[in-house]
Formats: sequence, structure tokens, C-alpha cells
Amino acid sequence: MAVVTGRVSKKASTILERDSLGDVHFWESKLKRHYFLTLGPYGDTPMRSVDATPEELRQAIGREDLSSEQVAQAFCRLFTREKVRNFFPTDASSFDGHRALRALRFFILTCHVTATSHGAGETQNFRIRLGELLDGGDPEQGVSGVNQMWRALASAIDRKRQQGEPWRRIVLPDPGRETLIGHALRLAKPSWADRRALRAVMQSFPERTFEDRFTLLDAIHARQAELPLWLKNEVRELHKNYRAVPASLFGNATWQLISSIASDMLKSGEKRRAPLWQLTAIFSGWDGDQVDLQLARGMGEADLAKPVWTRDIGTADLNRYMTADSRVQALWNSGVVLFQQAGGASWTVGHRPPREDLLTLLLTRLPRILSACHTIPVGGGWHATRPMRLQEARALRDPRAMVPNAAESAQPPLRLEGGIRLPDGYLLGRPGFFPTVHLSGSLPPTVTTPEEQEQRPLTFEKTAEDGVFRIVSSKPIHGIWTLSRNKQPDELPLRLMSRSTIRADWPARAETARELKDMQADVAQPVTTLLFKVVSVSDCKGSESPLTHALEALYCRGKAARSEGEVVDLLSRVLPEARMLWDVLRSLEEARWLERDVNRTWRGRKWRLLPPQIIAISENAAVCEGAWGEAELEKLDALSTERGIRMTQIRSAPWSAPLVHLEGRGLDRLAAIGRWAFETAPDQMPLTAAPDCWLPDRREGIGHQVVGRWSAKHGHFLPAEEAPAVNGPVLERLGRDDDQDLYRLTGAGADLMLESRVAAILEHHRRSRIALFQQNGEWLERICKDGHLPLDLAIFLRRGHAAQTGPVLRADGTWTYHYPVSTTDFAALCHVYGPALSGSGRSQGRPGRSVLHSFGDARRRGLRPNLFPRGH
Repeated sequence: MAVVTGRVSKKASTILERDSLGDVHFWESKLKRHYFLTLGPYGDTPMRSVDATPEELRQAIGREDLSSEQVAQAFCRLFTREKVRNFFPTDASSFDGHRALRALRFFILTCHVTATSHGAGETQNFRIRLGELLDGGDPEQGVSGVNQMWRALASAIDRKRQQGEPWRRIVLPDPGRETLIGHALRLAKPSWADRRALRAVMQSFPERTFEDRFTLLDAIHARQAELPLWLKNEVRELHKNYRAVPASLFGNATWQLISSIASDMLKSGEKRRAPLWQLTAIFSGWDGDQVDLQLARGMGEADLAKPVWTRDIGTADLNRYMTADSRVQALWNSGVVLFQQAGGASWTVGHRPPREDLLTLLLTRLPRILSACHTIPVGGGWHATRPMRLQEARALRDPRAMVPNAAESAQPPLRLEGGIRLPDGYLLGRPGFFPTVHLSGSLPPTVTTPEEQEQRPLTFEKTAEDGVFRIVSSKPIHGIWTLSRNKQPDELPLRLMSRSTIRADWPARAETARELKDMQADVAQPVTTLLFKVVSVSDCKGSESPLTHALEALYCRGKAARSEGEVVDLLSRVLPEARMLWDVLRSLEEARWLERDVNRTWRGRKWRLLPPQIIAISENAAVCEGAWGEAELEKLDALSTERGIRMTQIRSAPWSAPLVHLEGRGLDRLAAIGRWAFETAPDQMPLTAAPDCWLPDRREGIGHQVVGRWSAKHGHFLPAEEAPAVNGPVLERLGRDDDQDLYRLTGAGADLMLESRVAAILEHHRRSRIALFQQNGEWLERICKDGHLPLDLAIFLRRGHAAQTGPVLRADGTWTYHYPVSTTDFAALCHVYGPALSGSGRSQGRPGRSVLHSFGDARRRGLRPNLFPRGH
């Protein structure tokens, strides 16, 4: 007998697929594999819930060419009232397992009733929804055997599993009071309302969030407070498990739900109908009378971190740049623009409506407003008003606006002030950075928690200012609440998020800025060379430090370069000693968390967050540099665990920038998967002896005035008029309102002008033969209250020893600054900086070694030590 073979045409295949939607056997085979067999997407995970939403049904049968509504309608056409009543009879029992295995579609139907948003109405009543789905008629009462049939199916599948067949175990939930249909009601997760809530959260994410599974999961975890209670708990558990065992993501029902929604959103190409926009005014200058404008546009919030253009407000053809967006052009042409404070010296206006709780100012050129209030000219005919409340600014902008009467003025609106703003109306929920609540009266606000939300209660305490309350908590807070005041109808939503989501965009150095170097980059005649050594590290997490809260606040503000004043404000909120601030800032600079930008034309300085990067220090070891927010670290931890790489966090010095060490194979691949920059650090650093290593400043100090002199006795600069006269080398700080500081060194050598404060202090101590640092065990410890090693050298030591650099608080409340060094390192540095380094000091850790031992180490590492100090 001849066998005829042939290929089915594409058109014929499509017809067959279309016809199969009415074929019971087609549905049974597809549903069986997708939901019940271990061969499907859920693997061998127990069935504790069933996602029977139309979107999941579409994935189950593989018909992406149809809409979810079309698939749901085709599925429901498989059933009639008579068939449903016959399958779920009143006398159903646990002996009906064989019949249950042949009609799995009926079990999916019982969950689909709760899950679907198509054709079942808005009611939660199971019988009404089932009747609507079957024929749009009356409620269907003939479902008394639903629970019994689910038990029969679970027992039958247990027997199949004992025989070695690939079925998923069914774990039936407690039916509760619904003794006839409770199993189906509680298995059906998500319901149509659950899926809608999750989709609403995901719709606010920028498209790049969907490119990385951890980034997507973390973004949802950060917004968990907006989800129904059971889904919130599932997301929290999934996030926790994924960090510990990344493979647990696959087959998880909650992840399948997230993937289904993400796939549906990306395929539908959901976009906002109009681009988002934001116009930013950045104030600078000694009197705050210089304004740079930045326009940003994009389809997502993250796109607004990259401005389309930046121009001074006095630019002659500024109107031409405003034409980039018709909305901005119309606003600018009106002659008055309302800006709200976005942090520090930045003020913004954009697609979002203005908020009552933010300070507001007007940029205007209208004579009517200029004559009505005090303003300062900022260029181009524009003036800036003082900061004020939104209502007052609106009244100035539009004189026809309603002016509040006396009664209204006596009762100020309930509002939030301060805090670190996050997307979608959230504020950072970190100690030191909580917003304050402003209301009249002496009673704290009344706090209401949304239904079915398990959240920690909020506690408030009164501040010194009347009617102002602060949140009391020593730990991060995450959740959503509604605030109100006693016997008043007004309400205020409070949304707190304990951390930022993962940042995708990072600011670049502006064309008007440059870096500040501490020493020469090119070394022509090195006096010595530092080398890396192989180190082993242990987990040194140390005590919980409030510095982590400040780092998260900096990470949240990382979309643009920030003024030094703003960075100082954020850090100073958590420090135990205000004068420690500059040492903490230096530690962050050495960890490459922050980078300093010096303005080319005036005195200003800004700080930028650097993107996370992995720096290889050997073939199988690396340190992490850059700004690693909490979410980014959790992503690194999860991906490292997944690839068998050991991740160690070193935070033994709680007020120094933390260090993350990685050990394992494939570090470059880890960086590629996580979308982090990867580079290999140089394993040696040649050094030139002082003073030849410094970068002389070409300025002569004309127009500068002496504003400070270094005091060896006090260990820091004193005002010029307070500094006592000294014999010998002198270090002076020269200041000028419109230029960077200049440092002048005289005595014990040729006069020298330096821009670097670090270099000036170190060189002065070398000339004065007074130690600035001493060796203390395995650390180089500062003796004075000020002074650091050059930045490039500090970074090299931090990498080479895989150890923190920064301030260390002592028990008596004082602090020092330390760097990791070996005996060989110290001997080499003595060749460079001479008497500025002293080998005397308390011995801690590894016993000190003799000078001869250190020179022997140096010889073995290829150095050429000299018994006679050089460079002084």
C-alpha cells in the first residue's frame, strides 16, 4: 500500500487552526500540557493556583494571532448549561477521578469564571458570572459538585504521579465557607481585578524595564503596596526567593502572570499618546542670578534624565530652541512660567500637574508681575520671584484667580513638604529623608490604611514648628496611607518607597565643566612602583549605618549632576559629626560613587553619580565601583548566585563608602548580563617623588585674597586673621568670588601654586617635615583633621587591597581617615612623600615589620628601594 506524503499549505494550516478552536480534543490537549503536566511552563511546581485569565488561555493554546477576548469567547462556546450541570452533579464523589481526567477543560472553566474580565460583568458572584458566560442568562445554580470533582481530580493525579507519569501535584486550598465551590474560587489567581491592578502598575514602567527580568521584578516589588494583599505577598516571596535561588523564577505562577502581562504589553506596543516633557531651571552664581534651562522629552519618565538641549536663559535665540515642543513654546511665549522645586538649585515644570506641597517660583518678564513683587534679574529680560506657595504663585500669574478669604487663610491645606521625590507620586521612605506633614493644630494626622493591606503603622512626633509633624522610624518604610486631620474633610495620600528602582540613565559631564586632578597623570621618571597583591576577603558587613540611607537618597537624585550644596545637605542629615562631611564625600569619590565637576568659568562645583561598573583586579576577582543602589546590589547578588560567583560586601567601616568584592569565573559575562560596564584595572602604578608629581597652577593669584592659613597645631585651615605667624613653610588658601580656590606654598623650596587642596596639604607637610599620616598595622592613618592621599593613588590602594578607604569613627567621638597599605606599600610611599609619612604609631592587626624586611619585600616585587629618603 502506497503512503502519500505532502506538505500542508500555510493557508490550509490557518483554516485548520481556526477550526480547531471549536474542537474539544484540541483544547483538552493544549490545556493538559499547559496547566497539568510537568512538561508545561510551570514545570514540576505544585498547582496551588490557576491563572485562567483570557490572556493565559491564549498562551496555553498558542494563538497569539487572536485577541484574548476572541480566545475567551471560543473557550466558553465549548460549554452549555446542561454539560456543566452533568459534569458537576450534586452526587459527585472522589471516585469520579477517571471522568475528571478526560475533561480537564471544566476545571479551567471554574477558575476562568473568576479570572476573566470579558463577558462576566463586574459582580463577584460566581453563579451570576457563570450564567453570563454560558448564555448571558440567569445565574447557574447547578454547580454543587465543583469541590467534589476538584478533590477527585487531585486524587487521580496523585495516583498518576505514583506511576511515574509527568503530572503536577494539585494542592487544594481551604474552601472556607463555600463548601460547594470554594476550591475553585481560591484556586483562581489572579482574578480579573488582580490582573488589572498588576497591569496598571506595569504600565507606568519605561520600556527598558522589560529588558531584564530582575529589573522588572524589582520594579514591581517596589510598587507592591498598590497590589491586592495576596498578590503583594506573592511578589514579595518571589523577589526574596529569586535573590537566593534565581532558578526559582521559572515555573513560578506569579512570574508566569508577570511574563504574560509583559508579553501582552510589549506586543501591543502600548505608548503614551504624547511625549512627556520637562523644562528645568538650574540656578547658580553667587547670588543665584544665573539660570541654565534644560528641555527634556521622552516616552517614559527615565527619558527625562537626558535633556534635549541646555542653554543659558540669556541666549539670544532661545525662542528657537523652545520650538522643539509646542507646549513648551506656548508656555514660554506667555511671559510667565511656574516652576516647582525639584531639589537643591533645580526647579521644574512639565507634563505633571503642580503639587501643593512643593515650593514654587515664577520666571517672568511681565511688567505687571515685576511691579507687584520683589524679583531678581536672571538674564534675557527675565526675572525670578522668591520661592512661595503654589496658591500665591497662581494668584500672581493670573490676577483673576480666586483669592482665599480670611477663613480659608486661617486653615492652611494639609500638605507634605520635603522628602526625596520618586516616580508616580512616591517619596523615599528612609530615616533622615521622610517628608514632614503640615497641618493646623497640635494633634498628629489621622492615618488610614487601605483595605486588605498589611503595613506597619505610622508614628508621628511634633516638631518645634507649630502644626508640623515628622515620621518616627529608625528603619526604612514602604507602603501607602491616607492622612487626614481631626474633624476635617480633606485627605492627603502618602506613598513611601524604601528604595529607588534600578536606574538606567546616567548624567555625563557638561561641556562647561572639567575634572580636578591631584597629581600628574604622566610619569616620566618613576621613583617607585606600587603593585597589586592577591588578597582574600571575608564578609565584613559591620553594623547598620545611616550612611546607607544617604546613599540611597543620592541614588534617587542621580539623574543629573547636583550642586555641592545639595549633596552636602543629603549627607549631613545622617552624619554623627558635621565636620565629618568632607571626609565622607572624599570616601565616595575614592569609591567612584561620585565624580566632581569643576566649572570652567566660575566658582561652582557639581557632583555626578557614576554608573555601576565591575573592575577586574585579577583573573577571577573584581571590585564594584560606581553608584550601586540597593536594588542594583540585589540584582548583582541574584545574578552572581545564579552563575556561582561569590559576592562579598565589606562595610566594617560604617561611615566609609562600602566595598563589594566578586570572586569567580566569568566576571565579564556577569557584567554583560547585568548591563554593567566592565574593565580591567592596571596592576601597577608608577609614582614620581614630590614635588615633581604635582600639577602647578598657571594662575598667579591676581584678584585673589588670602582667606585661610594652614595650622600645624590645629591640623586644619584657620581664617587668615586668626592664624598665628610661623617660621618656616607656609600654606595659604586664596579665594575669589568668581574663581576656584588657589593654594600657595612658600618656604623650604620654590614657591608653588596648586589648585588641588589634597596636593597642597600633603606637600606642605612634606616641606614642614611634619607627618600627616602614620602606619598603624595594615592601615595608613591620618594624624591631622584634614588631608588625603591623591585620588588616583587612593583608588589604586582600594582596588589592590579590596578594602574600604574613608573615615573611621573612634569610641571617643573623634575620627581619622585610613587607607589600606602593606609594609611594602608604605616603604614605597615614603620614597614619594618623605616626612609627610611617619612609621610610628600604635600596632594593630599584623605585627609591624622592620625596614629591612620591607626593603626585601620591595626587591622581590621588582622595586628599587633606597635607604636614603628622596623627594624632600
